Amino acid sequence: MQLQFDTLNEINKYKNPLTVYKNISKLEWKNGDYGKQSWGSHIHKIAPYVGRIKPSFAHFLIKYVSKKGDTILDPFCGIGTIPTEAALMGRIAIGNDLNPYAICISNAKKDNKKKLKDLISYIENIDIKTDEIDLSNIPEWVREYYNQDTLKEILYTVDFLKREKEDFLLGCLVAISQGHRPGHLSKPCAWTLPYKPRPDDMGEYRELKPRLIDKVKRTYKFSFEKMSPMTIHFNDARKLLVDDNSVDHIITSPPYYNTLDYVTSHRLRLAIFGMHDEDEKKSLKNDLIQHFNSYIKDIEIVIKEISRVLKPGGFCIFVVGDHFKGKLIINTAEELTPVFLRNGFTMHGIVNDKIPPNKSVQKTTKNEKFERIMVLTKN
Repeated sequence: MQLQFDTLNEINKYKNPLTVYKNISKLEWKNGDYGKQSWGSHIHKIAPYVGRIKPSFAHFLIKYVSKKGDTILDPFCGIGTIPTEAALMGRIAIGNDLNPYAICISNAKKDNKKKLKDLISYIENIDIKTDEIDLSNIPEWVREYYNQDTLKEILYTVDFLKREKEDFLLGCLVAISQGHRPGHLSKPCAWTLPYKPRPDDMGEYRELKPRLIDKVKRTYKFSFEKMSPMTIHFNDARKLLVDDNSVDHIITSPPYYNTLDYVTSHRLRLAIFGMHDEDEKKSLKNDLIQHFNSYIKDIEIVIKEISRVLKPGGFCIFVVGDHFKGKLIINTAEELTPVFLRNGFTMHGIVNDKIPPNKSVQKTTKNEKFERIMVLTKN
């Protein structure tokens, strides 16, 4: 059941920073069904993404700080978990990211208004012309994952769906372009990280159309709830495409201090989407905000932008993780607190959420690792 407000007192109660801080401190997204990876609308499950925030986590943060009709912005939206959940909860959602694969899936999530039978008919009527596809421009490491005929079908259909602006089908196709099940199009490899396929696997032909239709059917297995407007910007968070004082609340989990490689981790799906040039990938890596020596400086530029677009009194929920550099443990929230304070924010508290060892990137460390949920408002 989504949160609704019947009286002005209820609205004011949920806008009280102390109440918000206490509610977040309950860590409700870890309890019962909310703690399951499968919780939430099926639209969240289109495709994987490393470091993705859990839909239940997004749900409670949105619930605590906002009311129906509020505008929620996530400047680092990844595959759109926060804006999608916000739209499902009746909020006006804005997402922003620099990763083309992330943008592809985020756009797919908001393009789900068509009827299932119409989507199936559309796929069946695509005239896939593989004789037009030249694989000589595709890097050898990409070709290693596929039967040649399957790869040609994928590349043709990706380009076709891009031209036709069929974002939902494009996201579904990019999602199944990699994976270990018969319904996926690559040689068997991991669903999230593209580990190399076995060298002795010659790659069976996997016809695209029936697998794409099955993916669409799986995604439509449960009816989608009505969603509020959702906008996704393919853009740098240091220069947001959002008007001054137009956003009610910011909820985001930016990249952590050089902990995850969002380009290499998604290299195969990025290649299928069209980014396989090494210089282009290197440029994207350089543009991402997560490099140790420039992280605080880059995040301060983002914080200035957040201050510009956020309404006075609006919440900024900033979820960051600890960083281990040798024996040094960096509490990113403590590092960022003075940055927020000198840019017009009030800090109301930091909620410490312990990360289980099996989910931590630093699996070999004996140190406890935390996500820190910063609760701030704009002055």
